[in-house]
Amino acid sequence: MSTRRSSRGSRLSEVVQLEEEREEAKENTTPTKRRGRPRKTIGGSIPEEGENDQPSTDASPPKRVKVSSRKKKVVEEEERDDADPVSVTAIGSLPERERETENLAKYIEDILVENGSGSLYISGPPGTGKTATLTKIISDRKLASKLKMVYVNCTSMSSAGSIYKKICEELSLSVAGTSEKFYLMAIEEYLKRKHKTVMLVLDEIDQLASSKQTILYNIFEWPAKRESRLILVGIANALDLTDRLLSRLQARCELKPHLIQFLPYTKQQLVTILKNNMVQNDTTEMFNDAALQLLAAKVASTSGDARRALFLARRLVENASKEDRETKKANAKLQDKPLSSPPKKPVQIGLVVNTLKQVYGTTQTMADDEAFPLQQKLLLCSLLLVLKAGKSKDITVGRLHQVYRAVCAKRNLQVVDQTEFLNMCSLVETRGILRLQGKKEARLMRVQLQWDEDEVHNTLNDKQLIADVLADTSCAQGK
Repeated sequence: MSTRRSSRGSRLSEVVQLEEEREEAKENTTPTKRRGRPRKTIGGSIPEEGENDQPSTDASPPKRVKVSSRKKKVVEEEERDDADPVSVTAIGSLPERERETENLAKYIEDILVENGSGSLYISGPPGTGKTATLTKIISDRKLASKLKMVYVNCTSMSSAGSIYKKICEELSLSVAGTSEKFYLMAIEEYLKRKHKTVMLVLDEIDQLASSKQTILYNIFEWPAKRESRLILVGIANALDLTDRLLSRLQARCELKPHLIQFLPYTKQQLVTILKNNMVQNDTTEMFNDAALQLLAAKVASTSGDARRALFLARRLVENASKEDRETKKANAKLQDKPLSSPPKKPVQIGLVVNTLKQVYGTTQTMADDEAFPLQQKLLLCSLLLVLKAGKSKDITVGRLHQVYRAVCAKRNLQVVDQTEFLNMCSLVETRGILRLQGKKEARLMRVQLQWDEDEVHNTLNDKQLIADVLADTSCAQGK
């Protein structure tokens, strides 16, 4: 899971870096001796003399300055571009995320048209297209040319307060001192000065949570400052982060962020995504409709994670191809004939069932999509107990294993060792319910609950067990 998270962050960072290189190249380009200043279009081509001599009737009138007709045409075209909204048709969107893309692009464009500021909170479980959709939008050259992009993955911060230093580094600000206070002052002074609109993207923003939430409140207050010209975008998995941790924002309209939710993909949406991917990879003949429906139904019922569905589809195709090759090889050997190349054998229902059992670690029938093995239920109940009993959200695998052992011992249930417990955590992670964050030593890895507690309760579907474990506070100490 951490690998997928870092890879999506790197993609967004690459887009930001590419736009910075374009800006730098634009500034360092030596002007030629041509009349007028040719404008670079969205597609990257430069209009030649005499092209498009008639400006659009929708263009705004040129400014009253004494310039050549060529310059007048350029001014009109630039003003027309500024007036045209960024559309999903121009940007493109992920399958089944057209509405979210439209909403996000329109929000950003509206702020740019008004030369204003705003804050946006994008939420949703892993694999629902949050960062990918944002990456798609800001990679549009027309939109990105109007913004100074700053992207920070907050999981890389050693402490919540170090976010100020990171932002200063990204904006190349000079700072008078080395304390958190000086970095904060430098950012706020920068926002008071005239500058290009800054789009600050804070991925995994929930990592900045602290006891009094001072840092998060400071950051969400920046767009409300006069002339700040800042678009703040926070991304996290929790749907209710701003309501639960930042309740004061709801009291002031200017601080209340615009919310965009990326809900887990439904079965039908996953079918559409898988079919679209198979067309691109020329593997349509490898899946019949029944196998595809079964795969989509299982992923939709556990996490709605499109990346997980695509990974499983690829794994199934590889396994089916391997079985097919082995069968052909064995038949050719028996018949003493060279290998032929008949049509590929599609993925069978039995292979889908067996693969899903291996991945999700359950021996339940596939009709029971909500079923959890008892040991995984005990793991999650132990995690809920630690969260209920403790103030700290910093829970390690070692600490969680101690509580799990105490819970099992009280009920005379079998206890798995720490190695097997880590494997069990990884299985639960594939469902998108929790996340493991890495230290090299397994017992020091951090465990974070990704779903709301109510969602976990509904998924476990065992009210008696949950109530029994959560009432046993003595187990929270690992005793």
